[in-house]
Amino acid sequence: MTRRRWAALGVVVLGLGWGLGGEAVSIAHHVDENHLLDFATGFSFFLGGAVAVDRRPGNRLGPLMVLNGVSWFCGNWMNIPNGWSLEFLHLGEAAAAGLLAHLVVAYPSGRLTTRFERAVVLAAYVVPTGAMALSLLTQDTSRCPACPAVPAALPDLPDAALAHRFFLVYDRSAWVLVPLFFAVLWLRWHRSSPAARRDLAPLWAVACILVVVFSLSPFTSSESGGFAYLIWELNAVLNTAVPWIFVYGLLSTRLAQSAIGGLVVDLQSPVAPGQLRALLARTLADPAVQVAYPMGGDRWVDADGRPADPHAPYSGRRTTMVERHGHPLAALVHDVALDPDLVRATAAAAGMALDNERLHAELRAQLEEVRASRERIVLAGDAERRRVERDLHDGAQQRLLALSLALRTARRQLGNGEQSLVADTLERTGQELATAIDELRELARGIHPTVLTDAGLGPAVAMVAGRVPVPVDVAVGDERYPPPVEATAYFVVSEALANVTKHSHATHAGVAVARVGDHLHVEVCDDGRGGADPGRGSGLAGLRDRVIAVGGTLSFESEPGAGTVVRVDLPCQDAP
Repeated sequence: MTRRRWAALGVVVLGLGWGLGGEAVSIAHHVDENHLLDFATGFSFFLGGAVAVDRRPGNRLGPLMVLNGVSWFCGNWMNIPNGWSLEFLHLGEAAAAGLLAHLVVAYPSGRLTTRFERAVVLAAYVVPTGAMALSLLTQDTSRCPACPAVPAALPDLPDAALAHRFFLVYDRSAWVLVPLFFAVLWLRWHRSSPAARRDLAPLWAVACILVVVFSLSPFTSSESGGFAYLIWELNAVLNTAVPWIFVYGLLSTRLAQSAIGGLVVDLQSPVAPGQLRALLARTLADPAVQVAYPMGGDRWVDADGRPADPHAPYSGRRTTMVERHGHPLAALVHDVALDPDLVRATAAAAGMALDNERLHAELRAQLEEVRASRERIVLAGDAERRRVERDLHDGAQQRLLALSLALRTARRQLGNGEQSLVADTLERTGQELATAIDELRELARGIHPTVLTDAGLGPAVAMVAGRVPVPVDVAVGDERYPPPVEATAYFVVSEALANVTKHSHATHAGVAVARVGDHLHVEVCDDGRGGADPGRGSGLAGLRDRVIAVGGTLSFESEPGAGTVVRVDLPCQDAP
């Protein structure tokens, strides 16, 4: 057997020994109680703890149930008169309220999640055990031979009245702790998801009835007769239900895992694109489950190819990554209350279907990207035509109008015999004409630089780098590439260096262009402030469209304070 099974067996043996021994002591001292029900109640905690140790070894509920069982039988062992450990048995029995509250509030994760929960559970431990300890220290043992003796170091403490007051605090602490316990349950219920409420409902129903019965216990006494007996019997029956509800929770997880078989059967038939999410939602009993697929880098999409973010801080949701051979295959965003083993088993059963739908989602995302790229290209073309029109109107057109007026003036001066004025007018006209030619060349360079066509990528990049106000290291060879590749690389460098000038506050930049196999690798980096957002503005979006249009890829790194790096890989066959 495994170590967990040996531990579970040890818990069962401990429960049998501790419980049967305690009942034997009660029978020997003629304690009037239902010994079978009393043993079944305490031993159920040991059995539940054994199941938890075996099935949930890292969960604290297992040890808590075992301690509940130990506390339950402390009252039986206290029937031994003048036992050296009687004080500890009293304190163990007093800790029952704290252990039960801890068990109920921590179900099913075994953790206390809020400060209020921790405070209430701590009070459930401290108040009863502290009051019992003070009662034991102050009681007069001469009137109670079976009570534990007061330590010799505290000879002046015995005081029957004071001990009685402390015992009343212990006995009636439920009147304060029960409302706090109900407040904890109500707050937990209020913030729980529907799936969590479904799992918690049986346990909390029993716990609520149990605390009501427990709060009635101070009203019961030996004179209450059948009513007191009924209260304690009901308390025992309800206590028995608590560990078995936990076991039921484990079994319900097993039953839920059987639904995976139905999922496997459904997946044997072709699944329509986008229908896998509905099958997973039915298997997990979580209608709001979402599935996201990786697209490279930090991009994620849903089954329809729309952007998705599985790492967003969803309230009450948890993200489980599905991997294959160490690479992310999908991400499931599901209810935080779902059993992690169930989610992983479901993802494993749907692995092939997830892979197929990932390919469909990737195709849809690419089609959506093509559509959006076409729209951006149309808009960029319209914007570029408007810019050319505006530049021609504000620049060359105005200068040509001025030239026309100057030539008319020269003709009039010539007709009037003003030879000296004609020479000056023609001189100014020549200067305006030269300026207009320069502006037209600059405009043409913005559309497609002549140097790129005539001299190639190296001189064109060097010319762009020379216009940047910060030092730029250029590493570009003289090799020629296909015209679309050269144009794309040129505009990538131009836009990236323009961003260096306008946004980065850099003191140095670098450009490297090199051919690696059948690809041309372009990298532009700077030592600026970083933190750039590629989704803001149209410059990088336009570059991505250009790169995708020739079958390339563009990546972008811009950590705050670490500068910016733009990398582009372009497929590059030999130039014709």
